[in-house]
Amino acid sequence: MVIAFTMIMSLIQLKTSDPLESPALTAVKDMFDKDPDNADKAEYVRSLDLIARKAYFTARWQLETGSYLLVAGAVLFVFFQWLVTSGDKTIRGKLPPKPELADEKKRNQKYLVISASAVFLLAIISSFVLRPLLPAPGEVTSRAEKAKTGKVADKIPLPGDVNFPSFRGEGSRGIAGGEGYPTEWDGNSGKNIKWKVPVPKFGKSSPIIWGDKIFLTGAEGNMLEIYCFDKNTGNILWTGSGSDFPGAAEQTPETEAEAGGMAVCTPAVNKDAVCAIFSNGNLVSYTHDGKLLWGTNLGVPEHTYGYSSSLIIYEDILIVQYDSDKRLSVIGFDVKTGKQLWETSRRGRPVNSSPALGYFNGIPQVVINGSPEVTAFNATNGKELWSIQGVVNDVAVSPAINNQFVYVSSNYEALLAIKPGPGPSIAWSDNTYTPDVSSPAATDEFLFVSDGTGAIVCYKADSKEILWENYFNSSFYASPIVAGGMVYFLDRDGVMHVVKASATYELVSESSIGEDTDSTPAFSEKKIYIRGEKNLYCISAD
Repeated sequence: MVIAFTMIMSLIQLKTSDPLESPALTAVKDMFDKDPDNADKAEYVRSLDLIARKAYFTARWQLETGSYLLVAGAVLFVFFQWLVTSGDKTIRGKLPPKPELADEKKRNQKYLVISASAVFLLAIISSFVLRPLLPAPGEVTSRAEKAKTGKVADKIPLPGDVNFPSFRGEGSRGIAGGEGYPTEWDGNSGKNIKWKVPVPKFGKSSPIIWGDKIFLTGAEGNMLEIYCFDKNTGNILWTGSGSDFPGAAEQTPETEAEAGGMAVCTPAVNKDAVCAIFSNGNLVSYTHDGKLLWGTNLGVPEHTYGYSSSLIIYEDILIVQYDSDKRLSVIGFDVKTGKQLWETSRRGRPVNSSPALGYFNGIPQVVINGSPEVTAFNATNGKELWSIQGVVNDVAVSPAINNQFVYVSSNYEALLAIKPGPGPSIAWSDNTYTPDVSSPAATDEFLFVSDGTGAIVCYKADSKEILWENYFNSSFYASPIVAGGMVYFLDRDGVMHVVKASATYELVSESSIGEDTDSTPAFSEKKIYIRGEKNLYCISAD
């Protein structure tokens, strides 16, 4: 009873006075917003924020521990009551004398069974029915599918140095191939800016590359467009419509103001076609020469923050993570024909993350950071391979993947490293740094993280040990990219912070394009391509 009462009081306290939203922290953040260049105020905000996080997670740990104590107490209660009513002479000899009245004994045993069952049931209810009220990762649950398909690579293939085919590169993992990428430029003076061209319409999608062509999307009202730029000159080669096909949706979904518009999802490209999806569910596929292959509408997503999941392509299969209040699934389409090859329903609630591609146990796997489950699907047939409880709330961070782990996060909750495969498990977790929009990048040695507070961090890939950390005055929405032995962190002010991809912190350079950006850069043949708020930039040291 004492434990249950303490848990209830702690739960009420957390619900009524969230330390992450405390008036003191809010007031200090407001002071910092008015004077963002003040280093002392910045450090004060970070210190208070860290204290708030620790208080939050300590309270949550206490509640979870209490739930197990309740169950243990219930088991002990039932055991000792069994001793009291046991007919064993040896045990009875150690207890006070008891009248040997048969009727009374039967009646007492009946009451015992009822009371013990009630206590045990209440303990279970208190433990595992109240616990979901907490925004916690919770206990690990897993599902595994043992069936395997054809043999594929046991390890992640190394990315090429020419193509950058999807959000965060090949497989959406945040790794670029090649070396010799520039580390210094200046958008205002034109230093190392090979070309700069306006993007016709607004969008927050990121550039992708195949061969000598760059693809990007933009939108203005119901006018949805996909652009093809010449990678060497910046000239627009063709413009395709995202709504000029039978059955296209014309309405604009109602979303929060910060959702980012209709062109948030990054397209995907392979040797045959480039595919793009917009926030109203319009999905199109074009040839590299600008011919519409097919278009379909998946249904206008109903989503608080707007639909924003980017596309990936595995071989000839376009993979769509579709998140809506009415439909939650992952779908595979033939890239050239638009034929739906498979669709697998998902559990949970809509999220704003994007899928990533990993290779585990010889199977190509589409990994989705959902809420509350992290789930992997066979990329060839869509069958669920494994699932484990991960993070909840407003999930927007896409998975980071290396050859050993899958990494996921949700702001103010946790950063988790998952050992994938049949019977997945949490290898380690940490709540010191929890990215909110920017997705981590992982090598087999390191995990690189940037977040909304302006922090960049390097973890050891196989543990929660923080090797180095640093803060900047601007936050990060773009995801870090590992390229040529460097990590490129692009902040929202358009400043790229280039850091060596090593166990010690070494800032190589800081360069600005001269305008804000929330888009993740693309890398190809020693050149970097950045979408700013209004322009597309090609950065080259040659």
